[in-house]
Amino acid sequence: MKKILIIITLLSSLIISSNAIESKSLTVDELEVYMDKNIIVIDIRDENKWKTTGIIPRSYRLTYNKENEKKWLYTLIKLIKDKKRAFVLISKKGKKAKDLAFKLDADKKIKNAMYLDGGIDEWIDSDRRVINY
Repeated sequence: MKKILIIITLLSSLIISSNAIESKSLTVDELEVYMDKNIIVIDIRDENKWKTTGIIPRSYRLTYNKENEKKWLYTLIKLIKDKKRAFVLISKKGKKAKDLAFKLDADKKIKNAMYLDGGIDEWIDSDRRVINY
């Protein structure tokens, strides 16, 4: 009986925590699967970074900075067309994309924002193809 109670408690906490966190990290392999299903990939780095490392194929370049947030958000919504549509954010190491994904979920009520864990650096380190910008 004690084991059943512990299992129920663990499952309940997993369900609650998964509902509270809409933003999801993706591995490089998971991103490739999503890309095969035509998910929108948005590189939020600046132009100098795109030129230095290249970009993930078929990704949109949409530099994010706080000073430009309103215009950036407007462009993002035009791009994804539906606040409930899933998309993936890319940054250098994944931290900025992660923070932005959580911010979009919490502040702007844009659900299903995902981010590449490890960012473009992880993509490149795993010998995935990039396009020179």
